Amino acid sequence: MTEKILGKIASAEYGMVGDYPFLFGLQLRFSLGDGTSIGCGSRYTVNIGESCKWSTEERQYGITKSVDEVHKILKDAKVNYISKLVNKPVEVTIEGNCFKDFRILTEVL
Repeated sequence: MTEKILGKIASAEYGMVGDYPFLFGLQLRFSLGDGTSIGCGSRYTVNIGESCKWSTEERQYGITKSVDEVHKILKDAKVNYISKLVNKPVEVTIEGNCFKDFRILTEVL
């Protein structure tokens, strides 16, 4: 079952994932209108570990794609910094009780 729930960004961090330091990128947590919360599950991170078996081209593509995603999120939110994403209104898509995607509610900004 897929559902879309309105909410806001509760926290926004950019860096290494605590228990998985080979994952690097944007980590978001959402406070949802139904009183629950959910994280992005490292969806916006990329494996930059030395033991990763990517070719140079694959690694560069993954990192570039990650940066492009962050840029789009910042642009949609009309902010210049990750920290300014906090409290921005969002619509979060949840599928099977797992985070699937989100979008900034640009129409309310």
